Amino acid sequence: MSVVFAWDIDGTILKSGGAGRSALDRAFADCFGVSGVFGSVDFRGRTDPGLIREAFEIAARPFSEEEGEQLKQAYLKFLQEELVSKSDLMQICPGVEAAIQATGERGVNTLLTGNWAEGARQKLAAAGMDHHFSWGAFGGDGPDRNALVPALRRKAQQRGLSVDKVVVIGDTPADVACARAGDAVAVIVQTGWCGREELQATHPDLLLVDLHQGLGELLSFLDA
Repeated sequence: MSVVFAWDIDGTILKSGGAGRSALDRAFADCFGVSGVFGSVDFRGRTDPGLIREAFEIAARPFSEEEGEQLKQAYLKFLQEELVSKSDLMQICPGVEAAIQATGERGVNTLLTGNWAEGARQKLAAAGMDHHFSWGAFGGDGPDRNALVPALRRKAQQRGLSVDKVVVIGDTPADVACARAGDAVAVIVQTGWCGREELQATHPDLLLVDLHQGLGELLSFLDA
């Protein structure tokens, strides 16, 4: 039986300096001629498919799968450019690399992120973190984030893994909700864009300031 550690990306592993938002804005303007659509959109804990559907609503444009795919492909092209232009803003969150090593010694490290798989890979590669993860659940795997832990379990089964426990490591209330919906454990860090009180109100199983200060606490929690 395996423990699967399901890592969020944005605000948990890294911060890309707004590359994702900028790329989506550029893509929507390029595809449909409407600028600044994502300026008022809350990205915290969201999935890419959910974000683009909201953008279509804001732009008063009917959504279609065909145009959604067109926007996705434009986004992936612009994301690569934005990650290069904002490379000096890329940050790996405190303690992440040591925590990934520690969780890897106790189970299987995977991704659980609202990013499309291709975008997730681009962001991780830009931060030099892509070698840590070979699979996971992504925004394209379900209609909303709460579908992602079940998707991860299915993928684990397809890989021949017998899953004893899933530990979601994230930075938003949506990560807690996602964990609860999938009968998983929620470990939350304050390295994203949510305040401590907002995170405490969701009652995660463990709440850490970051993975540098909280590594010992995390390991004690995992080994208990």
